[in-house]
Order: sequence, then C-alpha cells, then structure tokens
Amino acid sequence: MIVVRKSMERRHIENKGHKTWMTFDWQNNSDPLQNGFGLLKILNEEIIPPGTGFVLLTNNDMVVITYLREGVIIYRGPLQAADLMWTKEFLQSNVTGENRQYAFNISQTEDAHIFQSGFSPNHEVLKSDGAKKLFTHADRQGVLKLVASPDGKEDSLRIQQDVQMYSSFIHKGNHMVHSLGTGRSAWLHVVNGGILMNDLDLQTGDGAGLSDEIAVSFTAQMPTEVLLFDLPAFVSPITRIEPLKEAAL
Repeated sequence: MIVVRKSMERRHIENKGHKTWMTFDWQNNSDPLQNGFGLLKILNEEIIPPGTGFVLLTNNDMVVITYLREGVIIYRGPLQAADLMWTKEFLQSNVTGENRQYAFNISQTEDAHIFQSGFSPNHEVLKSDGAKKLFTHADRQGVLKLVASPDGKEDSLRIQQDVQMYSSFIHKGNHMVHSLGTGRSAWLHVVNGGILMNDLDLQTGDGAGLSDEIAVSFTAQMPTEVLLFDLPAFVSPITRIEPLKEAAL
C-alpha cells in the first residue's frame, strides 16, 4: 500500500520570511498522519532568512536529524554546546518536550535551507550527546547513501533506533530500487526534482509512505534529490493507494 502526501497538503507557516513546511502536523487532529508515519514523527522543511533563527517545537521526546542543504548556521541542542553547521552536514540531536533546540542563520545575505526528521527515541539515545557528519554531493551521487542507522554502520550517524535514513542525488532517467525486508515500511521524500514511482508522479516537496511493499522503486524524471527512511512495519490510518490522477491535483 502506498499513501501520498503532496507538497500542497503540508502545513505551511510563514513569518517575516521564515518559511516552514510540515509533512506531519501534530497539531491538526483531522490529519490522518498527525502522529507521523510509524517511528518517523516529524519531517519539516525550513527556510531561515539571513540573521534570523528558529526553535523546533515538539510535544514529545525526539531523536532529530538535521540536514543543512544550503547555508551556514549556528546550532545548539539540549545536550550540546553551540556549534557551526555547514552545507551538506547532517547532525543528530536529542530533543525533549522540556528542552528545545535552536538554529541561527549567521549569513547576512543568504537563506539557510534545512530539513529536520524526528523519530521516537529510546532512553539510551536521549542520554547521549549526538554527533555530526559531512556527506558530500559525491558521496550521495547516484546511490542511496546511508546517513543514519541504529549502529552507525558504513560511517553513518548512530541513532540507536530501528531506522535507516538514506540521501541521494540522481540524474534524469536513473532508476533506483531499495528492497524492504519482511515487516518493513518506508517513507520517501522528494527534496527537489521529480520522480515516477508506481505510476505516481511525485514532485518537489511530495512524500509517499509504503507499507506491505517488497521494495521502494522509482525513476528520476529530472535531476532529483531524495530522502528515504527505512522503518519498522506501520499500519497506515489511510487505507487506499493514491491514484495518479488524484496525486497530480
């Protein structure tokens, strides 16, 4: 089964040039994906104007992966001292309902563009300090590069949770397949570009959740960047496959 969350269906907030798009809106009781997709609870896109910052608000404890797609920011997590993050870096941090994380765009001329994904934690994770790693464009070109995993294999961030997070840049016409083990699900997010997946046309900002599928299989329709989350089995509250004609609305 495949469920689709179109970019226009994300909650959009804009304040003085700071833009936020929330794939899962935990404040919206009418959203069938209000509580996320399995262990993936948050998937937010942020545009931070020069000289401004933001606070990630969550009502639950989270393991958060921050991906700085463009820009330079100062980041401070609940268990971490303030530190610089550079373009193409991924950072793990641990956030609780009582303690916030902060990010500030130090540029005076350029926006910062970040993605934040949040997962349900275990207690060991919340007691750790987190980590930061650089994954270059070359590292992720034409492959699904593992950037976060339970045990830190393949030099990925170690998040001590049953989640594998991948990032990839792919050329037009490239076909990607990621096999899903028995009892696994997945969420695919199009950071930029466009793909065709199971006859579904997914463009920038669109996402899709897969349950009871043997693989995630898609073809780039243009130069494209994606994030992929391999997750434990999840029974979606949405009980239908999104047809292509509806997905294109």
